[in-house]
Amino acid sequence: MRKKLQLVATFCLIAFSINSYAQRYLTEMFTGVTVTSNVIYGNNIAVLTGVPRDTNLFMDIYKPTGDTATARPLVVVLHTGNFLPAIVNGAPTGDKTDSAVVEMCMRFAKRGYVVAAPDYRLGWNPISTSQDVRTGTLLNAVYRAIQDAKNCVRFFKNDKATTNTYKIDTAAIAVGGLGSGGYVALAYGSLDVVADIQLTKFIDNSQNPPAPYVNQLLSGNFDGTNTTPINLPNFASHTSTVKMVFNVGGAIGDTSWIRHGQVPVVGFHCTNDPFAPYKTGAVIVPTTGDFVVEASGSYDVLRVENKTGTGVNNINNNAIFHSSVFNDVYTTRANQNNHGYEGLFPFVTPVPGATLGCGAQTPQASPWDWWNSTAFVAMYNGYTGTTNGIGANCLQMNSNPDMSAAKGRKYIDTIQGYLNPRMVCALGLPGCVPNTAGIKENSNVSEVLIFPNPSTSNINFSVVGYNTIQTVELYDITGRLVKQITGLNTQDFILQREGLTSGLYITKIMLNKGGVVSKKIILQ
Repeated sequence: MRKKLQLVATFCLIAFSINSYAQRYLTEMFTGVTVTSNVIYGNNIAVLTGVPRDTNLFMDIYKPTGDTATARPLVVVLHTGNFLPAIVNGAPTGDKTDSAVVEMCMRFAKRGYVVAAPDYRLGWNPISTSQDVRTGTLLNAVYRAIQDAKNCVRFFKNDKATTNTYKIDTAAIAVGGLGSGGYVALAYGSLDVVADIQLTKFIDNSQNPPAPYVNQLLSGNFDGTNTTPINLPNFASHTSTVKMVFNVGGAIGDTSWIRHGQVPVVGFHCTNDPFAPYKTGAVIVPTTGDFVVEASGSYDVLRVENKTGTGVNNINNNAIFHSSVFNDVYTTRANQNNHGYEGLFPFVTPVPGATLGCGAQTPQASPWDWWNSTAFVAMYNGYTGTTNGIGANCLQMNSNPDMSAAKGRKYIDTIQGYLNPRMVCALGLPGCVPNTAGIKENSNVSEVLIFPNPSTSNINFSVVGYNTIQTVELYDITGRLVKQITGLNTQDFILQREGLTSGLYITKIMLNKGGVVSKKIILQ
């Protein structure tokens, strides 16, 4: 009897020890995940077939089974695919049901997040002999995908304000993507000023006169909240603001898009990725090798995000991570290779091996991906009406030669292990450990993000951490109070321009938990 009691006590002690280390959002707390497939989150104009037509936008939603929480953070995970459908793009990936996407969503949901895996509008011309056509159609494909991702976020904000079906904490939203989805996620967090799409490399010189490849009069504004010939607004009364973005592969159109006050970024990247540059370089068509556009990958993105200084050099968007403590093995590993750029996890993959029989191996680009080769071969043959599926599968494995579910899940172990502690801090969730030995100026309780800045219209205010905005005051350069909004008690607020003249202003933001944040605003 005594031995039985001792055995029971031992099991209780073990259970207590396990529970004491388990923590929602940082570790997997739920064993089951409920998936609701093909939820319509909007409707917009697609150009995949060459003829613009309105189409429904679908997503899969993952929720922890049995969860009773009523305000849960949301993670949006965007799939890869070279902005073309799977198989059409010559690859087995390119859909919200890709193996790596499903695995990422399941991992987040088991930690207590609600997760959305949306499809987005696809379509561009990678095989054109004209660089202007390749560049222009790709940039517009990315632009439409950004609008769709923002629409997805607004869907949940509208749900919160109406039926509250998904019980989302709209002040705690992250957007991330794999591969092509990484391009979209990075642009989501940074592309917010018209000048960004007017850089020289984004100008179509084949037009007379030359003009930006992305025409907002046709494609709509950055959020997609106005009606144009190829954009339909969805849930336009809600904001598209989020608290952080992350990319697993992919790149940003230009590092000049990154400005102080934008959201924190966490990036994962294979250092020798042949398709999306790790630093700054050419984006090429994977199947032809043709040049499309110059872009900057995770190394240069996180180098800029971590800049500190004065003036335009004072970026410091990852300040919240520098003000927190991460003692996990994934951080240790990242710090061995990331040159001190907080939020950057470089994957140093093996050098290419011997040929697989269909061309030389290339450096690995997305080792977290895996697929069913038999199914891919059959679908490729069916789509093309050929028997070339085996060759197509071999070409895909040239950059992932030991592709398997076990390998992909190991990479996702690392992605989740490095990302989640930082996501907890960026979203203001329980479990973030502050660096009390040296907290920087932008702390978890007082950091206020202001974007876009400079701005040509309205300006968004968003608080990082457990705090709310109570009052916003705006002063002109003479010190005259020109605007005052009180009684807000919100983490997200839009300051309406309403006739304010162009120039420099000082805004003072009074917070619920004490403190006043003062920042400069430029209206153009």
